[in-house]
Amino acid sequence: MKTLYQSLVDYEISLLKAIADCRAISINSLNQAEVVKQLTEALLSPTRMAIALADLPKAEIEALQFLWQSKGQVESGRFSQLYGLIRLMGAARLERERPWQKPENPAEGLWYKGFIYKAFQVTDHGGVEMIYIPKDLLPLLRTQAIAFADEQSAPSPSATFTLSAILPPLIIVKVEGRLRENIFSLLVSLQTKPIRWAPSKEDELDTLAAVLLPPLITAWSSKSELIFLLHLAKQANLIKVEQNQLKPNREATRTWLQAPESQQIQFLQHSWQTDATWNDLGHVAELLPPPVGWQNDPLLARTKILGYLLRLAEINWFAMHDFISAIKRTEPNFQRPDGDYNHWYIQNERGDFLMGFANWDKIEGQLIHYLLTNPLAWLGIVEVGANSLKDKLTSFRVTPSGEIFLKNQAETIPSLLNSQGEESDVCGIQVGTNFQVVVSANGNLYDRFQLARFANLDRREQEQTRYYLTPTSISRAIQHGITPDQITAFLTRASHHQAPTEVLETLQIWAARPGTVRLEQVVLLHLHHADLVEELYQHASLRPLLGERINPTTILVASHDVPMLQRLLTEFGYL
Repeated sequence: MKTLYQSLVDYEISLLKAIADCRAISINSLNQAEVVKQLTEALLSPTRMAIALADLPKAEIEALQFLWQSKGQVESGRFSQLYGLIRLMGAARLERERPWQKPENPAEGLWYKGFIYKAFQVTDHGGVEMIYIPKDLLPLLRTQAIAFADEQSAPSPSATFTLSAILPPLIIVKVEGRLRENIFSLLVSLQTKPIRWAPSKEDELDTLAAVLLPPLITAWSSKSELIFLLHLAKQANLIKVEQNQLKPNREATRTWLQAPESQQIQFLQHSWQTDATWNDLGHVAELLPPPVGWQNDPLLARTKILGYLLRLAEINWFAMHDFISAIKRTEPNFQRPDGDYNHWYIQNERGDFLMGFANWDKIEGQLIHYLLTNPLAWLGIVEVGANSLKDKLTSFRVTPSGEIFLKNQAETIPSLLNSQGEESDVCGIQVGTNFQVVVSANGNLYDRFQLARFANLDRREQEQTRYYLTPTSISRAIQHGITPDQITAFLTRASHHQAPTEVLETLQIWAARPGTVRLEQVVLLHLHHADLVEELYQHASLRPLLGERINPTTILVASHDVPMLQRLLTEFGYL
């Protein structure tokens, strides 16, 4: 922080005289440097300080206390939200309006009394304008004992975050296992049928969205979740773009599938946490940020919200509105360190610009609500609730998986441990005589991935997933290079040699069927009498075009040979 002299030295003479007039200090010079010197000496006088403090209105004392508790400086934007905006005025307007005689707010009152000043400070987030008390004024405030001396006289801003638990909602949207199952389903689907990156056709999104678990709320679309999961899987290196198509990254996918369940989930959660390319604010449905001309830090906002969630890492339920209000009260500038609410030019769905702190709930509030009801729920960090299916989601709580993640947040994504050398989950495959294969829901995903390559998904249940073996699924697998022996060997091993023999034998029969039947389009060549058949076969140019004789007067002709046969029959006079 600057000294008082350093703070005044750049002031114009008109503002210096305004401060002097407000504090009843006589100035007998027109030289700016002399005025700064006289004003500095007067403002640092303990006697004048005691008189000025005794005359301060209560609101201005509270503003000074807030600055004191903030170690003498705070972001200008935050200070103005609490205590008002200091109007900028030139010399003529100062002389005409004389604002120090009737300040509009506590900030202006302290400004013209010479207690507070402005300066820019370089931070990790760029240049930020600060409101501060000069460092040589701070000791005077301490000696005057107006509740500044005891730093514990009022709670610091970070200690005021409090939230009361509420009763559980009537409808609880369970998210346990959702992230793992959805990423698994995407990998299986892309392994079978790669899609373009990024999918632009609605039918491509619809087809891919159909493999996901149902939306959290029936009225919601799953496409937004699908887009998030595709981005997450790509960011986590589980899928790659090859020839403009999304496909599983073979080695990374294998490692993830073979890792313990807890590590699979934490790996994905941390991938989102450290991903600066996914801008949460840009995905809030109610907001339309401009495509260019503005910049925010998604990691800053994300980190702040996760920090507040860490304080709630319990089994209690909380109201979303209360959580949003507590952050607004405690740290409203969590995503705007400079406190500037006038230069992002974000619009709502109607095209109205949401400028100023008055629109905090429509931007910051909506962002927090989006995080709770979308990414944090999709990632299994929180589960959400409502009082009816028609109501909006209004409550949330941190899940056990979320509590582990919040307590172990790291700067880098944790590495996955391959299951080799470790005890992995047993897949628990059961093969029925009806060709149904049942897999436990929390079983080994690598085995499930292998199974899904040659079996069709029937349905997912809470404790298990059901697949069916069909001739079509076996044929599809063979077309992708999987041999019948590999299929039967897998089923034998994964079922602990409990797969029915008749099922394994039938699979071998199905596998042998491809190529044993051939469909071909043909044309029938009808002749008036049987002697003509032998006559046509005598022509060397006609013979290769004639197919099988199905009766004495009818010959099959391949459809692709018809034009040539027709031309030759015409030349020879038969047509």
